[in-house]
Amino acid sequence: MQVGVNYPWFNYGWDFGFGPPAWRGAQTDPAWFAAIDGHLQRFQNLGISVVRWFILADGLTYGTTGSAPYPDQANPGEWRFDPPVLPAEITAHFEELLIRFENANRALPQPIQLLPVFIDFHFCDAGIMPLRNPTTENPWALDPDWVKQGRADALSDPVKRQRFLDQALDPFLRVSQSHPDVIFAWELINEPDWITNGWNPDRQTNHPVDAKAMQAFIEEGKGRVRSAGLKPTVGFASIDTLLNSQITAEVNQFHHYPGGRCQLGANGFDPQYPGIVGEFATAPEDIWPELKASGQTVLHRLHQIEAQGYPLAIPWSFGAKDQHTLWTPDTEHDIECFTQARNCP
Repeated sequence: MQVGVNYPWFNYGWDFGFGPPAWRGAQTDPAWFAAIDGHLQRFQNLGISVVRWFILADGLTYGTTGSAPYPDQANPGEWRFDPPVLPAEITAHFEELLIRFENANRALPQPIQLLPVFIDFHFCDAGIMPLRNPTTENPWALDPDWVKQGRADALSDPVKRQRFLDQALDPFLRVSQSHPDVIFAWELINEPDWITNGWNPDRQTNHPVDAKAMQAFIEEGKGRVRSAGLKPTVGFASIDTLLNSQITAEVNQFHHYPGGRCQLGANGFDPQYPGIVGEFATAPEDIWPELKASGQTVLHRLHQIEAQGYPLAIPWSFGAKDQHTLWTPDTEHDIECFTQARNCP
């Protein structure tokens, strides 16, 4: 079984493109430029072969100033967004990342590949203005030029969806076609379950995207990824949503956070269209019931995923800071023990 890593970002939402000047200061390149070469070498030394990385995330750098999302005055709580052309610096930064992967692979026989995630589910949540407006006399006024989230129209509106795929997804795919060997697969959206009516486990109907629109976005996106000669995937938050949605791809991905409630089932996917565990916690507090006796270590979890027949497992996470993450020397030791088939305690 291969082991990957959820990078999953250096600066969430502004790893690609120019972030707000108030945040980046005099910095002209994304912060990951200075760190990624060392990180890739570190991952390769651990035996990691896939790096999952969020690209547009919540959309902060895609649609700024006059193209930023704006609140719908006629429908309080809703946001409107007209997908613009993808800024050139975003694709330039993405291509730089692919080149760094290629450079890392020149020296070692075991290649490391990228699993880019086009958008996160937060892309579609209600908009948030994270900055104060420096030009207004009111020091508490928010800056409408920079908006996180608020971009559900790009999926829900059929006309805007086509424009979004044309002007945002296709440029990334064209860049990827120039570096195909470092692309493991192209993920269209991370955990769409949380923003889709009928998919969210709360069963409510007040989410920003309905199931028909989400399915159309995924199916149209999959077709474009395939046309580019690449493999599509979707990062479902649970295997239940993956199965119930009846959406399949060349790589069928789900995330596993059992919380002490459910065991990881055996891999039932066709090997030609494999199922992978795209996220699982490195923190021991997310209890796997079947491991109560043996222990909640990353090594035990990797062995359990392998025993259930999955060809790839991607722990969460190297860079995030949340309840599911505990990336320590012990975590890396567990990964190295597994990938090198060492009999570690």
